Amino acid sequence: MGSFEHSVDDKNRLVLPASYRSRLADGAYLGPLDAYLGLWPAAAFSSVLEKWEDGVTLGMVSEEAYDAFSAATFEVQPDGQGRIVVPRSLRSFAELTGPVLVVGARQRVAVWARDRWDQRMETIPEGPDGAVRQAARDLKL
Repeated sequence: MGSFEHSVDDKNRLVLPASYRSRLADGAYLGPLDAYLGLWPAAAFSSVLEKWEDGVTLGMVSEEAYDAFSAATFEVQPDGQGRIVVPRSLRSFAELTGPVLVVGARQRVAVWARDRWDQRMETIPEGPDGAVRQAARDLKL
C-alpha cells in the first residue's frame, strides 16, 4: 500500500521505499505491464507465471505475448540501500525519464512514470478522491 515519488538515478537505479524493502530483500522480478512496470517478490512470482500459463491455455493471451513478457522481465536484487537496477528496455517501455511513482498495488508494486500516473488519474470522471469516496460508500466501508 502507499505511493512514493522517486526517480531513476544516473546509474539506472530506483530506490525502493523503505516499507517495501523487507518484502523484496530476497529478490524480485521486474517486468512490463500496461504502461507501467510490475515488481513482484521472488517468492510470489510463480503465481504470476501460472496466470500467464492459464491465460495461454484458455486462449485469453497468445504464447507470443507470454514469451514477450518473459523475455522483458528481469530478476532484480535490491542492494544495501534498497536500490534496484532498472534495465534500459524497461525504462523505455514505461517512459521512466523523470519523476517515478512507486505504488503499492495489491500483490505487486507498480512503477509508473509520474506523468503517466497523473494521466491515468485524470481519466476518472469524478477524480480519484471522488472515486474513492464513492467506492467506500458502495462497499460500506
